[in-house]
Amino acid sequence: QQERCRAEVDRAFESAEAKSEAAGTSASPTRLSLGELESSCPLLLGCVYEALRLFPTVPTTPHIAPRGAQLHGLPIPEGCPVSPNKVALGLDPNLFSHPHAFDPERYARGEHGPHGAALATFGAGPRICVGLRLAETELCALLALLLRRFEIEPAGPAPREWCAVTNSPRQSGLSLRLVPREWGKG
Repeated sequence: QQERCRAEVDRAFESAEAKSEAAGTSASPTRLSLGELESSCPLLLGCVYEALRLFPTVPTTPHIAPRGAQLHGLPIPEGCPVSPNKVALGLDPNLFSHPHAFDPERYARGEHGPHGAALATFGAGPRICVGLRLAETELCALLALLLRRFEIEPAGPAPREWCAVTNSPRQSGLSLRLVPREWGKG
């Protein structure tokens, strides 16, 4: 997926640079609006959503049930603690076909709503994370720039996962090697 995603990002940057040159403005090799990035890089966006589906950064978000709350038609008593398990939701075959497969194209196919809405990675409804778009923007921009400038390789064994308040690699962390690419080569 890395090569396909990199090619998509390279095309988006090259197109923005060509438009800038045609307009007679100076083009920066690192400038691309979020709108351009999202519209021209659906695979990149899908990779972000798919990673968040399989490895949610916040696996559960505890709430207190309000008056009149229901789940599948069953009443939930007011004041009862409820906590959706985002790990289980992301692996539910009723919500995601082939839930253990990394398939970033499922979002481009529109199977899960705009911006991966079915994931609820950042919550949903009136309590949705106010930083959703900022986090999404930062993830996409960082990943695009990393792919544009580096080959990303594992630099050690895959870490063991564990689930606590947030998901994170245990002890050693995730080691990656960033190998510089020759600029302008795809």
